[in-house]
Amino acid sequence: MKSQQLASVLRRKRFRSRLARRPVVWWRYKAGGLTNADAFLVSYPRSGTTWMRFLLYEALTGEDAGFGAMRRAVPSINKHRNAAHVLHGSGRLIQSHETFSDGDRRIVYVVRDPRSVVISEYKWQRRLGIEPGSFDRFVKDFVRGRSNPWGAWDRHATFWLDGQPARHNHLHVVKFEDLRLDTERTLAEVLRFLGTDPDPQMVHRVVTNNSVKRMREKEDQARDKGWRASARSDIRFVDSGSVGGWSETLTDAQAATIERRFGPVLERLGYLSARSGAP
Repeated sequence: MKSQQLASVLRRKRFRSRLARRPVVWWRYKAGGLTNADAFLVSYPRSGTTWMRFLLYEALTGEDAGFGAMRRAVPSINKHRNAAHVLHGSGRLIQSHETFSDGDRRIVYVVRDPRSVVISEYKWQRRLGIEPGSFDRFVKDFVRGRSNPWGAWDRHATFWLDGQPARHNHLHVVKFEDLRLDTERTLAEVLRFLGTDPDPQMVHRVVTNNSVKRMREKEDQARDKGWRASARSDIRFVDSGSVGGWSETLTDAQAATIERRFGPVLERLGYLSARSGAP
C-alpha cells in the first residue's frame, strides 16, 4: 500500500511540475512550422475541448470523429506537424492548453465556469491515476493554480482575452454553457470565424453524431478497440457535460473560495450570477 501511495504522489508531482516547461512549449510551437493560415483551438483543461474537437473534426473533414483519430485534423500542439490542412489557405487547426502565443493568428478559446471545471478536473486526474487527494484540498490547489501545469484558471483566461489575437479581433470566445445550450448555432459561428460557410444540414448532422450520448458510445467503442488513455477504466473520460451542476457538488465554502479568488474574471465572463442548477 505504501509503495502505491508513493507512486501516486510521484505521478502527481510529475504531472503538476512546471520545471523547464516554457522551453518545451516553445519548441512544440516552433517544431511544426506554423504558418499564418494555421489557427488554434485553446482552452483550460476540462472546458469542453474534446467535444469541440470532435465537432470541428467532423465538420471540417466530413469524416466520423473518433477517439485516437484527432491528430489527423485537430491534433494537439506537439502532434501537429503532419496534420491535415483543413482551413482556407491550407491552414491547420491545432489544439492547445498552453498560455503561449507566437504571434497574431486566429484563436478559438473555449471557456467554462471554473466551478464546473474544478469538479471535472478532479475526476479527470483520478482517471489518470494521479489521485490528487481529498476534493477539498484539490479545490485549494486549483484556486492557487497548483492543480496542473497550466496554472490558475483566471490567469489562463486573461492571457487569451487580453492577448495579441484579441487586440486584433482574431479571438473567438466560446462559452461551454452556450455550446451546450445551442450547439448548432455556436458551432456554426466558430466555423464562420475559421473561414468556412457552414451548411445548416451538415451542422445538424455533426451535432447529432456528437451528442453526449454518442460521445460516450464512441468512448466505449474506442476502448473495445484498444484505445486507452487512463489508468482508471471505471471513470469515464466523457463526463456528463452539466451546466450549473456544480451547485449540487461544491459546498458553500468551496464555491465562495473560487468566487473570491476568480471574481473579476468570473464577472467579466458573466459567471457570477450563474448560481442555479443545470437547465
